[in-house]
Amino acid sequence: MAAATPASAAEIITPINADLRNGDFTFTFLDSTFTFGSSGNIFNPLTIQTSPNAAVSSFGGFLGIPVNPSPFFTNRGTVQFGPDAFGAYASFSEETAVPASNGENFLGLRATFEGQDYFGYAFTTNSVLNTIGFQNAPNTTITATTATGAIPEPATWALFILGFGVIGAAMRSAARKNVSVKFA
Repeated sequence: MAAATPASAAEIITPINADLRNGDFTFTFLDSTFTFGSSGNIFNPLTIQTSPNAAVSSFGGFLGIPVNPSPFFTNRGTVQFGPDAFGAYASFSEETAVPASNGENFLGLRATFEGQDYFGYAFTTNSVLNTIGFQNAPNTTITATTATGAIPEPATWALFILGFGVIGAAMRSAARKNVSVKFA
């Protein structure tokens, strides 16, 4: 996914729905590469690997705590990633397990391009990469959401068409009735 920077900020949200147990999923945003994978571990099912100019939300690096990717649980409310909202990011040149990535999570993403930071997120459920989103303007906060804007399946379209047909038939039937008014 690559985008030129337009005059106004906008979020680019992409439904992915990749089951990582079937293989890794790699995408590039503005020359920053992110590879998501599955570890097979029930408590830490997600793995991440990044290029040097790509980074993910992280925790550690102090008091002897190793730096690890850090997910945010979706049930904690809205999560924002950006220059002021969350600042701890790290690159992982080797495939690294994301601790406590079971369940639904957001993982903050940062792509650095021509000295500017572009913020995004990945929405995951265990070993499934559901959605990725990025801000198309540099140094702009993005709000993580579980909405995907998914395209309806054929069965849903069939129900839509059937519903419109029933409404149309009811309207035609109502138009054919003759109404007469008598005054005494």
